[in-house]
Amino acid sequence: MTHGSETRADRRPMAGLRVLDLTSNVAGPLAGQVMADLGAEVIKVEPPEGEAGRRIRSTIPGQEELMPYFLPHHRGKKSVVVDLRTSEGVETLRTLTATADVFMQGFRPGYLDRLGLGADALRTVNPRLIYASLSAYSGTGTQRQRPGIDALIQSEAGLLTGLVGEEGRPLLPAPTFVDASSGHALAQGVLAALLARERFGHGDTVDVALYDVAISLQAPFVTRQLNTAPEHAHLTADGRGSVAVTPSGAFRAKDGYLMLFAYVPKHWALLVEALDRADLATDPRFIDQFHRTRHRGELTEELEASLGQRTVAEWSRLLTSLGVMASPPLTWADVVTSDAFREAELAIAVDSDHGEQTAVRMPVRYASFTPGGGGHVPAVGEHTEQVLGTLPLRAGSAS
Repeated sequence: MTHGSETRADRRPMAGLRVLDLTSNVAGPLAGQVMADLGAEVIKVEPPEGEAGRRIRSTIPGQEELMPYFLPHHRGKKSVVVDLRTSEGVETLRTLTATADVFMQGFRPGYLDRLGLGADALRTVNPRLIYASLSAYSGTGTQRQRPGIDALIQSEAGLLTGLVGEEGRPLLPAPTFVDASSGHALAQGVLAALLARERFGHGDTVDVALYDVAISLQAPFVTRQLNTAPEHAHLTADGRGSVAVTPSGAFRAKDGYLMLFAYVPKHWALLVEALDRADLATDPRFIDQFHRTRHRGELTEELEASLGQRTVAEWSRLLTSLGVMASPPLTWADVVTSDAFREAELAIAVDSDHGEQTAVRMPVRYASFTPGGGGHVPAVGEHTEQVLGTLPLRAGSAS
């Protein structure tokens, strides 16, 4: 199907394809943003009050209109209001789906099926449709029906292992990286299904669950646990220290902590040379990667004794110049002014109802085409008449 104003000159691989995005918050919208950047016409289908991510606002004084969850994942999309709480809205969406290539949704399992908007029902009006679903859990048991968000999944999937604060209180990482990873997994799944459609001529159903993605992010550590007797489960409290990746992590220097990663043999040799500690290279406790991990506490003491002679900044500059992976632990304020961020050109200008704002672009680059850049973030229902007015049959009001 070909939609919008895309022309043959547009080399982006999804140019001319239409995606209906019924997801909310981070994971699903991020998948839709990937497709928009690849040239698809992505139609954000929202309830009259707008999707939930619009209501998550910055609490910093003077930034109250900034939507940090919504802004970076809706560049260049179109917003159409369809109220699925009405029969007219349901029929409108069915009619719109007949014009689409991809239908993405993140409702609780079974909800759209009860409305007659499940994969099988929609393929009666569009046999080549790619129907993509995002959920918290997978499977056919009771877990499938549970609600879930990034923070809950991080906790339940073991991602908080070793992250504790005062009095053993678990620490929740600020980034919603399960959401983000799930969004990329969903985009990957849809793109694979579109490729299969081109090769074999039929649509498909794609399912991604946040819990499954969270487990896959920890494959080496879950694999270790699957092959470890239960009484050794406490090893997971050491995080990466439970496998042979030492030295790796935070080490105290003269004025604070240095993040140092030198477990690869080549980097270990460079570190020993930089520290002028040839004795560490021949010490039986540290003779190879496996033994260094078995004696990580003793190795930490030896390394910190040497690292304590210089500041974090001094060690970071020296070790980086020698090819050893080292850095101070940067804050977000540090990151956005860093050379790495600037040289990667990750910040992009985005047009919104509140003027020009800055967001972060998608991470993939291509040699033969340029993905969509900033673009406009739509207001709720901004494109309702434009999109629904072109349907062969207006099934009902969408307002």
